Amino acid sequence: MNRFFLAFFLTFAGLGLLVSCNEKESDLGVDLQDPATLYNGIIDTAYGIAYTVFDDSLLTSGQSNALIGCYSDNVFGMSEGILFTQITTANDGGVEFDQYSHIDSAILSFSLANVYPDATGSKSYHNLHFEVYQLAEKLLRDSAYYAFDDVPVNSVCFFDDVVSVAQSDSMVVSMNLNENFLALVRNQRYGSAEEFEEMMKGVRIRLVNDGTPMMATVNLAASATKLTTYYRYINGSDTIARTYDFVVSQTAPHFSRFVNNYSGSLATFNANTADSVDGSRYLYLSPMGGTNIKVNFNAFVQQFSQLHPYAVIHYAELLMPVADIAPADKPDMIVAFKCYNDGTVVSIPDIYDTYTYSGFDGKYNADQGYYRMRITQHLQKIVKSGMDLGTLLVLNGRRSSALRTVINGSDPTMTANHPICIRFVYSE
Repeated sequence: MNRFFLAFFLTFAGLGLLVSCNEKESDLGVDLQDPATLYNGIIDTAYGIAYTVFDDSLLTSGQSNALIGCYSDNVFGMSEGILFTQITTANDGGVEFDQYSHIDSAILSFSLANVYPDATGSKSYHNLHFEVYQLAEKLLRDSAYYAFDDVPVNSVCFFDDVVSVAQSDSMVVSMNLNENFLALVRNQRYGSAEEFEEMMKGVRIRLVNDGTPMMATVNLAASATKLTTYYRYINGSDTIARTYDFVVSQTAPHFSRFVNNYSGSLATFNANTADSVDGSRYLYLSPMGGTNIKVNFNAFVQQFSQLHPYAVIHYAELLMPVADIAPADKPDMIVAFKCYNDGTVVSIPDIYDTYTYSGFDGKYNADQGYYRMRITQHLQKIVKSGMDLGTLLVLNGRRSSALRTVINGSDPTMTANHPICIRFVYSE
């Protein structure tokens, strides 16, 4: 029996035994069984049609993580993440470095959650080429920024150099900003955060591709993510070493810009001539304002609803086998949304049931080579309505992880293994 469905059949074979077996030695308790709880479950499979769709409205402002750098593979092509962030004062107050404040340095540091690819072999560190430029326009507070947004920069560069960081679970990269930044704060007084922001505008931070594409996930909520100014307060014979932390973390206005240059089957997205790609054979899931999957079982649902108008769905799971061309490193989890006529999407109801969703929550099963997700309530609702407007599948953490994958398509005759499908048990 196929490995994708072996566990599925064993589960319901066991369920059938529980329902059909009786104690031969005694009929004690037989009258206590409610006949309404007995059912003969029927196992069925639903096949649909699916497309790879362009993720054209990914909100990236206000997130606690950001992707910086370039990521490349032969299946998807090249993707770049750029961080735009305001630099503001602590507690929304003003800041002053008067004639007694002698600034020595300003260190911009970021806590890195991941670097792709990992350091391998004898090389246990990463050489990361960062550049930091001042923005020409101020980032606006309480404004929504999306993956396709951009803000122009001026010619003022605060940092452009290679930084080495050791591969570890707690990586921190530190950049010593140059005189261009120090000149903006030395012997200056700013009466409020707003006044400082009008002067500073903000910065664009890129990880430059020096021939080996790399990408880093920045933890903006970490305490190590900050801009620290080191200075000496000298008044007469008294010298006091002091520091001042500017805010560049999650609480400052910021967003990520994602730029994708697709290859192969996805190259049509580069010219903006289409918003979807046929998914009969392969379906592509990529982060960073990249690609999602839309799967539709409408033809099956209409026929099933007519033949079984009183069907009760006891169990249903969406099976998403990973394709043979998928990159070796897999994203952790896929999430699903129900589509509506007006273009809006909402989370499927099953994800709110923590008692039944655990273990079938869209996470990757490395042993079986597929993602699977419990969608019992979701399937019941569309079967009762008699139509399916589609289900949107996206990568969880698509703003904070560069990993992507490929799922088998929807046509059983074109996939190397098994197509994306719904396996379910019903009775009526």
